[in-house]
Amino acid sequence: MGWLDRIGQLLGAKPPAQGGGAASALAPECPSEPTPDDWHALCLAWGQALALDDTAELWSEVRQAIEQPALYLDRFADALVNRGMDEPEHVTPWLALLEGLQRRGQNVELDWKLGMDDAIWALQQLKTVQQAGVDLQVLAGSKALNHEALQEAGDCLRRQGLSLVSIDIDSDSYPLSVLESSAVAPLQALAQRVGGKLLTLHN
Repeated sequence: MGWLDRIGQLLGAKPPAQGGGAASALAPECPSEPTPDDWHALCLAWGQALALDDTAELWSEVRQAIEQPALYLDRFADALVNRGMDEPEHVTPWLALLEGLQRRGQNVELDWKLGMDDAIWALQQLKTVQQAGVDLQVLAGSKALNHEALQEAGDCLRRQGLSLVSIDIDSDSYPLSVLESSAVAPLQALAQRVGGKLLTLHN
């Protein structure tokens, strides 16, 4: 079973009928409220997309944010205080997922006011970029700023089979990850199931 078929199963899709296309297999009915299984599927998909060696631990962090937000807050207080998260009710599994990816070097956050040099430096910190041997120096010298700089960087990555994505946290920052392009649509569908957004950055 391919990884896209596996994500289709996690999304609750039935196996496609003989001759059916992948699109029908990836068309789940979205529940009104996300379940722990939805969050588990999302964590598993991120782990597969990024080849994490501790996907189970990432899920345990997100599950703790769901079931024991006070303990999660105490466990990661030093990092969360920078987000203004100092009460258990501030804890969300979406932010726990983001924080978990950042601790693993698979997400880096930039303020919206940025230049291309900032984008290059930030993306070079990501393990996916390092492992793929992506040369972002082709972007050096670009005068693009802010969102346009990230779109230009996204175009550069797309030419190499990768996608630049931002985990939407409704703020003035860009939490950035780089994924294999084939992984983006399944992750977007799973994110939608839990009420989140995964945005692609390119022209």
